Amino acid sequence: MPRPHPLQPFQAKQSLANRLRPTVDRVRQIATDVGVRNYRVFLVWTTFDGESRGEGTERELARVEILPTPKIGELTSLGQNPYAQGFTAVGSLRLERISAGYTESQLRGLEVPGRGQVLNVPSNIDFWYEIREDGRGQDQPVPTRYRLASSPYRAAGRVAWSVMVERQDEATQLDGLPPFAQR
Repeated sequence: MPRPHPLQPFQAKQSLANRLRPTVDRVRQIATDVGVRNYRVFLVWTTFDGESRGEGTERELARVEILPTPKIGELTSLGQNPYAQGFTAVGSLRLERISAGYTESQLRGLEVPGRGQVLNVPSNIDFWYEIREDGRGQDQPVPTRYRLASSPYRAAGRVAWSVMVERQDEATQLDGLPPFAQR
């Protein structure tokens, strides 16, 4: 009987759980197909033509939808805090069952999935998660922005990633970009 030991990286890549990832992703797609995953999630990168974030004109660098659609924690943890000029959005939620096909650097915004493009994250690049309803409720779903609240982690006992995201209180247009941003 073998003694307990950790898996070496090459062994982890060949593990049964890692080899089952494509099958697990196809099973997760069923939840979207039957309509129980009604929020779409995107990774979004923008850049400013100024020296740092917020300076100059903002334009979109990349927008990648996370597929199969991840499970979103309860939206009841989101709220609004009043202040003198109105309300500010607050709260965080967990995105679960993100395909293990993504890498930690992609989920942290350091690499654009499918492009192999590694970003040095200069001070003029902004990254966020965008969540919007799939269109069943309103004609034009309103996108909401979230920033990464913790490092992505592989969920124990699952072939998946989980991340915590925190609501950003920034006005967005229906295309998900801040006002005055350019594509």
